[in-house]
Amino acid sequence: MKHWLFLCLICATSVSFAAQEVQLGCKHLRVVLDARLSPDVVEQEWGSGNPRSEAPATLELVGCEGQLLDRFVLAAPLAQLDPMPVRGAPNPTYLVSADLTVEAGSYNGPLTIPIQIVRDHLVAAVARFTDKRIEPINLTLTGKSAWRRVSNRNTDDLLLVSSQPKGKGFVTFYRRYFLSHQEWKAKQLTRNDLWESDGEFPSLKLFP
Repeated sequence: MKHWLFLCLICATSVSFAAQEVQLGCKHLRVVLDARLSPDVVEQEWGSGNPRSEAPATLELVGCEGQLLDRFVLAAPLAQLDPMPVRGAPNPTYLVSADLTVEAGSYNGPLTIPIQIVRDHLVAAVARFTDKRIEPINLTLTGKSAWRRVSNRNTDDLLLVSSQPKGKGFVTFYRRYFLSHQEWKAKQLTRNDLWESDGEFPSLKLFP
């Protein structure tokens, strides 16, 4: 079973290998792997849960002259960058995933986050809920959670479903992250039921 830990920011330096890149005019965004890894290894090992000894992957923003503008260090050696930008975001925004999979744990699995490029800095996106609290946008894929990017006119929404134990049963959260007035916001519907990822993704009508 896939096992994912929370994504964190750390500072680290290692011999590295450029795995995936996105051109941003004369600048580019890239995932950099430990020198012992390659894109083929990432693809083969993704979700396997095999223990890894390599250094964590990094997301790097490189300037027009080849200079490193900013680095965002991921929490696992295996990482992937979705080359499709999130539509409608006020700043260039891309989804990056780090593979924290281990053999067991139905509440653990892949974690994907939107990273914004703000004035040549890499910033993890956060969302404001209707009760005014602000939280990071963490999109998990586990035995009891999954997410999907969906089109909403000229923007992209991010939908997350996740189930957790509550008393003798389960509670499921249906969450929608969306862009409004140049910021990410979140709405959530809660139901006393169980959803598991071996079934179909919930109807979009369940997401507020």
